[in-house]
Amino acid sequence: MEKLIVIGAGGYAKSVLDSVDIYNYEIVGFIDEFTSEKVHIGYPIVAHSLDELSNNNHYVYFIAIGNNEKRKKWYDKLKERKLRIINVVDRTAIVSPKAVLGTGCFIGKFAVVNSKAIVGDDCIINTRALVEHGCTVADHANLSTNSVINGDVCIGEGSFIGSCSVTIGQLKIGNWSTVGAGAVVIHDVGNHVTVAGVPAKVIKEGAMLG
Repeated sequence: MEKLIVIGAGGYAKSVLDSVDIYNYEIVGFIDEFTSEKVHIGYPIVAHSLDELSNNNHYVYFIAIGNNEKRKKWYDKLKERKLRIINVVDRTAIVSPKAVLGTGCFIGKFAVVNSKAIVGDDCIINTRALVEHGCTVADHANLSTNSVINGDVCIGEGSFIGSCSVTIGQLKIGNWSTVGAGAVVIHDVGNHVTVAGVPAKVIKEGAMLG
C-alpha cells in the first residue's frame, strides 16, 4: 500500500479524502503552507513545505487546492522534483474506458467523463460535473459542481467553469478564463476573460493570469 500525502488542508481536501481509494493508499497527512492547526479532518499536518518533509520520495502526492494558479505551482514543483502525483477518482464517478485522464486529476462524486474525452493534468472534475463525448479539458482546469460541458467542447488551460453552468457543444473556452455559476455559454470564450449570464457575456477581462 502506497503512502499518500495531500497538499492543502482546506475545504476541497474534505472531498478528496472522502474519494481516495483507501485499499491502495494509506493517508499519512497534509502539507499546508498556511495553517497553524496540527490536525485536519482527523489527519496530521506533517509539514508546511516539501523541504520540511524527510524522505519525500517515499510518498505519493495529491494536490487538494481549488485555486488553479496555486495548484499549478504545486504541480510544477512536484514534477520538478520527480515526485509522483496520483489521480483521485471517486467510486461513484463514471469514466469511460475510451476517455483519457492525465495525472493529478480529481473526479468527484457522480461526475461523468464520457467517451473520447481527454482530461489533462491537474484538473478538477467536481461533484456531478459532466464532460461529454469528445471534449478536451486542458491542464489545471476546474469544472465546478453540476457544470455541463456538452460534446466536443475545448476547455482551455487553467479555466474555471462555475457551478450549474452549461456550455453547448463544439465551443471553445480560452485559457485562464472563468465561466460564472449558472451561465449558459453559446459562443466561444476568449483567453483571460470572465463570462456570466444567460446567454453568457463578457463581464471582465484579464480575469486570470496563469
